[in-house]
Amino acid sequence: MNTAPTLTTERLLIRPFTLADVDDYQRVLHSDPAVMRYLPGGVTKPRNETAAELQGYIDHCALHGYGFEALIERATGAFVGDVGLDHLDDQVAIGYTLGSAFWGKGYATEAARAVLAYGFDVLQLKAIVAIAQPENTASRRVLERLGMTYAGETDRYYDTIMAVYHIEHP
Repeated sequence: MNTAPTLTTERLLIRPFTLADVDDYQRVLHSDPAVMRYLPGGVTKPRNETAAELQGYIDHCALHGYGFEALIERATGAFVGDVGLDHLDDQVAIGYTLGSAFWGKGYATEAARAVLAYGFDVLQLKAIVAIAQPENTASRRVLERLGMTYAGETDRYYDTIMAVYHIEHP
């Protein structure tokens, strides 16, 4: 059994999920239509789907030693969202989802930088990709701030057009 990392940044704690996070995840992410509009399916989800998704994240981390993890605001202990690395076909992709109350604070960039560094420095990945809905300009700006390069659009993922980004090990 692998252990997913716990990472800290100036303002954030990135730690493995537990099933005790279901209610926070449901309240902050899956119940908010503004958050869900850019995620697969585009609609809010019931608690049982949230619990199943978190169990999948927990299982992925146990199997691979990395995956999506809880994103916590260090100053308050507030649940902010998720961030992590996952498999996307035969590649490793970075992703993040933040509650709308935490948008515009630079948290996505800060958290994703820490995860990218972990992927390159610890996991020794050669490249990392990311996808975002083309109209999700805020997420696309984060990917660009991370130094990721736009690689075009594809309909390979989630039955919709997605903008694809990539970055290679520095």
